[in-house]
Amino acid sequence: MKKAFIYSLVFILSSCAIIGCKKDFLSSPPVNVVDANAIFSNQLQTSGFLANIYSELNGGPDQFGSGTGFTNMCDEAEAGYAYYSSNASNVASFDGSNNPDNASLNDNYRKIRKCNVMLSNKDLMTFTPALKDQYLAEAQFLRAFFYTELLKRFGGMPIITSPIDYEQIKDLNAQAELKKDIKRNTYAECVDFIVKQLDSAAAVLPWSPPSDLERGRATAAACAALKARVLLVAASPLFNGSGNAVTGYPAADPARWQRALEAARDFFSKNAAGSNWYSLYNGGFDKLFTESRDPNNKEIIWYRQGSSQSNTYFNPPNRMGGFTGFDVSLNLVDKFEMKSGLAINDAGSGYDEQKWWVNRDPRLAFSVLKNGDLWRGNTMEFWARDLSNNNLPGLDWGTQNQTAMTIKKFQRPDNSAIVTKYHYIRLADVYLMLAEAANEVNGPTTEAYTAINTVRNRPTVVMPPLPAGLSKEQMRLRIQNERAVEMAFENQRYFDVRRWKIAEQTDNGPFQGFVVEKNGTTITHKRYTLEVRKFVPRMYLYPIPDVEIFKGADIVQNPGY
Repeated sequence: MKKAFIYSLVFILSSCAIIGCKKDFLSSPPVNVVDANAIFSNQLQTSGFLANIYSELNGGPDQFGSGTGFTNMCDEAEAGYAYYSSNASNVASFDGSNNPDNASLNDNYRKIRKCNVMLSNKDLMTFTPALKDQYLAEAQFLRAFFYTELLKRFGGMPIITSPIDYEQIKDLNAQAELKKDIKRNTYAECVDFIVKQLDSAAAVLPWSPPSDLERGRATAAACAALKARVLLVAASPLFNGSGNAVTGYPAADPARWQRALEAARDFFSKNAAGSNWYSLYNGGFDKLFTESRDPNNKEIIWYRQGSSQSNTYFNPPNRMGGFTGFDVSLNLVDKFEMKSGLAINDAGSGYDEQKWWVNRDPRLAFSVLKNGDLWRGNTMEFWARDLSNNNLPGLDWGTQNQTAMTIKKFQRPDNSAIVTKYHYIRLADVYLMLAEAANEVNGPTTEAYTAINTVRNRPTVVMPPLPAGLSKEQMRLRIQNERAVEMAFENQRYFDVRRWKIAEQTDNGPFQGFVVEKNGTTITHKRYTLEVRKFVPRMYLYPIPDVEIFKGADIVQNPGY
């Protein structure tokens, strides 16, 4: 029996048992009245159901597993081995059957279905009204978040707010009837739906976690920050005037930047009213990413309360037994300014390619591991050959170490497992959202300068303020650069360069690294082009996976696929 698209967008959502396990297409109904009543009339069981939805959250530098992620699909890094799935994106062989993130469509709808199950059974929740309202608001937030994940990848997608009754879809005729009503919503409809869900949830949830044990749960601050991001993305060039109602707003409207600005301002107004509970972390930029459960770390607004992951794909090979899955690019490293605030190619910057790390933005040393670094008791040896010693490579070099740099961010210096309390939104991000929206609305005003300079002056970084007198276009470039270095490897860059519509410049052309050579005590860095990457305009959005299109539904494919 040919399974229609409804199977993926609806039945996969409805074929999960109440605790999340999957059933076959024609198995007995997964949720019945007795099951729902037993769960949602009980506070403890309802809490467990909600916790199960939270457990579905994912993300991190190793997004797709085995050393692959969004970092390797943009100008930040290269996957260590050519066969890694992320490399398809770098040579424009990215399509509906060759996308390492193809599972994101079904995965997010499956998570949305769990939220819908919970929200549709609210009348069964006869326990404490305050707890009921909190649980429902958290489910609303999570549903909005999962729709946001779809929106930024595909554009407008079907909005489904109710779990489909099993009796409606147990035969092909019922499926056909339902399928008529499930089409892609417009981008505008999706944005409005998400914003309304977030506003509704924010009216119930506390601004900040009531206790340290509650961190990782949805808050009103997470709602406000996510709303600001959704509206900022919607105002960006990719979606603000796409000419297509499904993939964006057909006509551009500068007022969308004003809406994004108001949302960012609203976050900071509410944070001030909440005694500025959220603040930039002063425990060290490096520890921000490894000590997420530090009670003093109040920079993280919304994050995955996850476990840890192995260092295998982050560690250098040989002595540390890793695979160097993330070879950091010079394309990214060149964006880190000198400590003076000058770009490396500015006159008088003092930049020396043979000592490229000297007097640079401190975030570079916190984020990138290089030759000569003392790391976990070893001095890193990333040279490919020692000219004075039979051309032997360094002890930490391997054929997959193609740029002589790898990721230090997220890693603990004691070689413990990487802590993946993965940050979806942190306060520095919201400051940069405010700076971007303010600049697009009013140009480089004091508001825009203050927001970006606050991030630059964060504890343990302390970069100088931006020079006065920048034009709107110059400030835009500085904000984009600041996001690149502040948010490096945090799964932001991939989507940023797309929403700005600059991926045809950043992800299309030479991808560079270093070859390091040793000759006696002399270390030489030689810049070289590892590959010439290719980006084509269709890649600004994901394709609907081929497997879904082939199921025969009338779902419009994204342009170019």
